[in-house]
Amino acid sequence: MINCQEDLFREEYCKYRFKHGKRNIYKEVPVFSRSVDLVEYNAHTKEITAIEFKINDWKRALNQLLVVSPCFDYLVLCYPKPKTEKCLNQIRSSCIRRGVGLVLWDSKSNTFSNVCDAQGISALWDVQKLQIITYIKNQKAGKNHDR
Repeated sequence: MINCQEDLFREEYCKYRFKHGKRNIYKEVPVFSRSVDLVEYNAHTKEITAIEFKINDWKRALNQLLVVSPCFDYLVLCYPKPKTEKCLNQIRSSCIRRGVGLVLWDSKSNTFSNVCDAQGISALWDVQKLQIITYIKNQKAGKNHDR
Protein backbone atom coordinates (compact mmCIF):
# COMPACT_ATOMS: atom_id res chain seq x y z
CA MET A 1 0.00 0.00 0.00
CA ILE A 2 1.27 3.45 -0.90
CA ASN A 3 2.00 5.83 1.94
CA CYS A 4 -0.51 8.75 1.80
CA GLN A 5 1.97 11.17 3.35
CA GLU A 6 4.54 10.13 0.75
CA ASP A 7 1.97 10.70 -2.02
CA LEU A 8 1.30 14.23 -0.75
CA PHE A 9 5.05 14.86 -0.57
CA ARG A 10 5.43 13.71 -4.18
CA GLU A 11 2.47 15.87 -5.30
CA GLU A 12 4.04 18.96 -3.72
CA TYR A 13 7.30 18.18 -5.48
CA CYS A 14 5.47 17.82 -8.81
CA LYS A 15 3.86 21.24 -8.29
CA TYR A 16 7.27 22.70 -7.44
CA ARG A 17 8.90 21.23 -10.57
CA PHE A 18 5.97 22.30 -12.75
CA LYS A 19 6.41 25.90 -11.53
CA HIS A 20 10.05 25.63 -12.60
CA GLY A 21 9.18 24.60 -16.14
CA LYS A 22 9.32 20.81 -15.86
CA ARG A 23 6.40 19.40 -17.81
CA ASN A 24 7.39 15.82 -18.58
CA ILE A 25 6.95 14.23 -15.17
CA TYR A 26 5.65 10.68 -14.79
CA LYS A 27 4.63 8.78 -11.66
CA GLU A 28 5.22 5.11 -10.90
CA VAL A 29 7.22 4.23 -14.00
CA PRO A 30 7.89 0.48 -14.21
CA VAL A 31 11.54 -0.56 -14.14
CA PHE A 32 12.54 -4.19 -13.70
CA SER A 33 10.06 -5.71 -11.25
CA ARG A 34 9.35 -2.44 -9.42
CA SER A 35 8.40 1.12 -10.18
CA VAL A 36 10.23 4.40 -9.75
CA ASP A 37 8.26 6.99 -7.76
CA LEU A 38 8.80 9.75 -10.30
CA VAL A 39 10.61 10.11 -13.61
CA GLU A 40 11.47 13.39 -15.31
CA TYR A 41 12.08 13.23 -19.04
CA ASN A 42 13.99 15.88 -20.98
CA ALA A 43 12.79 15.42 -24.55
CA HIS A 44 15.50 17.70 -25.95
CA THR A 45 18.47 15.87 -24.46
CA LYS A 46 16.72 12.45 -24.19
CA GLU A 47 17.79 12.26 -20.55
CA ILE A 48 15.73 10.64 -17.82
CA THR A 49 15.97 11.20 -14.09
CA ALA A 50 14.70 8.78 -11.44
CA ILE A 51 13.42 10.41 -8.24
CA GLU A 52 12.61 8.46 -5.09
CA PHE A 53 10.59 9.82 -2.18
CA LYS A 54 10.64 8.57 1.38
CA ILE A 55 9.23 10.11 4.53
CA ASN A 56 11.43 7.81 6.62
CA ASP A 57 14.34 5.50 5.84
CA TRP A 58 16.43 7.49 3.39
CA LYS A 59 18.86 4.56 3.13
CA ARG A 60 16.11 2.39 1.65
CA ALA A 61 15.28 5.09 -0.92
CA LEU A 62 18.95 5.42 -1.82
CA ASN A 63 19.22 1.65 -2.31
CA GLN A 64 16.10 1.67 -4.50
CA LEU A 65 17.73 4.31 -6.69
CA LEU A 66 20.98 2.38 -6.95
CA VAL A 67 19.12 -0.74 -8.13
CA VAL A 68 17.67 1.14 -11.11
CA SER A 69 20.75 3.30 -11.72
CA PRO A 70 21.86 1.58 -14.96
CA CYS A 71 18.60 2.70 -16.60
CA PHE A 72 18.73 6.43 -15.83
CA ASP A 73 20.97 9.36 -16.64
CA TYR A 74 20.47 10.89 -13.19
CA LEU A 75 19.23 9.81 -9.76
CA VAL A 76 17.67 12.07 -7.12
CA LEU A 77 16.63 11.38 -3.53
CA CYS A 78 13.85 13.64 -2.25
CA TYR A 79 13.57 13.57 1.52
CA PRO A 80 12.14 15.69 4.35
CA LYS A 81 14.62 18.10 5.89
CA PRO A 82 16.31 16.28 8.81
CA LYS A 83 16.02 17.70 12.31
CA THR A 84 19.76 17.59 12.98
CA GLU A 85 22.79 18.77 11.08
CA LYS A 86 24.48 15.44 11.82
CA CYS A 87 21.73 13.53 10.02
CA LEU A 88 21.79 15.98 7.10
CA ASN A 89 25.56 15.55 6.76
CA GLN A 90 25.22 11.76 6.75
CA ILE A 91 22.56 11.82 4.01
CA ARG A 92 24.46 14.42 1.98
CA SER A 93 27.76 12.53 2.11
CA SER A 94 26.08 9.24 1.15
CA CYS A 95 24.41 10.89 -1.83
CA ILE A 96 27.58 12.67 -2.97
CA ARG A 97 29.61 9.44 -2.71
CA ARG A 98 27.13 7.71 -5.03
CA GLY A 99 26.51 10.63 -7.40
CA VAL A 100 22.88 10.93 -6.32
CA GLY A 101 21.24 14.34 -6.16
CA LEU A 102 19.57 15.36 -2.91
CA VAL A 103 16.52 17.60 -2.60
CA LEU A 104 15.14 18.36 0.84
CA TRP A 105 11.57 19.26 1.64
CA ASP A 106 10.74 21.59 4.50
CA SER A 107 7.18 20.48 5.29
CA LYS A 108 6.50 23.50 7.53
CA SER A 109 7.11 26.03 4.76
CA ASN A 110 6.39 23.56 1.93
CA THR A 111 9.64 24.50 0.20
CA PHE A 112 12.27 22.42 -1.55
CA SER A 113 16.02 22.99 -1.55
CA ASN A 114 18.65 21.38 -3.69
CA VAL A 115 21.47 20.14 -1.45
CA CYS A 116 23.63 18.46 -4.07
CA ASP A 117 23.32 17.86 -7.80
CA ALA A 118 23.04 14.44 -9.35
CA GLN A 119 26.07 13.27 -11.29
CA GLY A 120 25.53 11.54 -14.61
CA ILE A 121 25.49 7.75 -14.57
CA SER A 122 28.48 6.49 -16.54
CA ALA A 123 27.41 2.89 -17.19
CA LEU A 124 23.96 3.17 -18.77
CA TRP A 125 22.00 0.18 -19.99
CA ASP A 126 20.81 1.72 -23.25
CA VAL A 127 18.23 -0.98 -24.04
CA GLN A 128 16.45 -0.54 -20.71
CA LYS A 129 16.69 3.26 -20.91
CA LEU A 130 15.04 3.12 -24.35
CA GLN A 131 12.25 0.94 -22.93
CA ILE A 132 11.59 3.55 -20.24
CA ILE A 133 11.54 6.38 -22.79
CA THR A 134 9.17 4.34 -24.98
CA TYR A 135 6.89 3.76 -22.00
CA ILE A 136 6.93 7.49 -21.24
CA LYS A 137 6.15 8.42 -24.84
CA ASN A 138 3.26 5.94 -24.86
CA GLN A 139 1.93 7.47 -21.64
CA LYS A 140 2.18 10.93 -23.16
CA ALA A 141 0.46 9.82 -26.36
CA GLY A 142 -2.34 8.32 -24.30
CA LYS A 143 -2.53 11.50 -22.19
CA ASN A 144 -2.02 9.45 -19.02
CA HIS A 145 0.99 11.45 -17.88
CA ASP A 146 0.86 13.73 -14.88
CA ARG A 147 2.14 17.02 -16.23
